[in-house]
Amino acid sequence: MYALQSTAATLLAMPILHPPRVSRGAAGLTAEARRLQRLKLRGWPVPDVVDVTDRWLAITDLGVSLQGIVCALSPSERSKVLRDGLKFMQDLHREGGWHGGARLGNVTLGASSYGFIDLEDDIEPSMPLALRQTRDVLLFIIGSARYAADDASLVPSLISDAHRSALPAVAAELGAVGVKLARATRLSGGLLQRLGREGLAFARIGEAYRRA
Repeated sequence: MYALQSTAATLLAMPILHPPRVSRGAAGLTAEARRLQRLKLRGWPVPDVVDVTDRWLAITDLGVSLQGIVCALSPSERSKVLRDGLKFMQDLHREGGWHGGARLGNVTLGASSYGFIDLEDDIEPSMPLALRQTRDVLLFIIGSARYAADDASLVPSLISDAHRSALPAVAAELGAVGVKLARATRLSGGLLQRLGREGLAFARIGEAYRRA
C-alpha cells in the first residue's frame, strides 16, 4: 500500500500521499506517547497511555479497528459503519482535529464510539491543517474502497459525504485530488485495476470522481 501511495504521490504531483517520516525505537515511542497525551487532554478519542519504555508503549483499549470489522459485514452494514466513521472524523476536523494516518486499521469502533490509534505519523510540522485533514479523508476513502467489490455505491457515497461535510479549504483540496485521480483513471487504460487491491481502490475513486 505504501509503495503504491508513494508512486501515486510522485506521478500525480500529490505530496499529500507521501508516507511521512516516522521516528522508530525509543524516540518514536516517546513521541507517540507525548502526542497521545496531548490529544487526550484536548478531548480527542484516543487511548490513555498506561506506560512507555524504550521498547514498548502500553495503551488502553478503544475497540476493534475498522479493518478488522468490515470484512464480516453485509454491504449495507459496511456502508453504515464506514460512512459513520467518516462523519465522526470530519466532526473532529471541524473542531480543529486530525489524525494524520487515518487508515482503516487506525480507526477503531468500541461499544459506544469511534476512536483513533497509532498516531506515529507526525505530519504537523510539514503540512498545514487543511492538508492534514484532506489526507485523513483521502486515506480513509482509499482504505474503504478496497472493500467495495460488492457495493458499487460505497465509494461515490463516501466521496459525496466527504465533500458535503468538509470545511471549504478541505473540500477544495479534495476536488483537486479528485480531478487528478479521474484523469489518471481515464488515461491508465485499465492499468490501475491490475495493480492489486490498492490499485483497484484508486481506480474506484477515480471513476467515482470521473462520473460525478
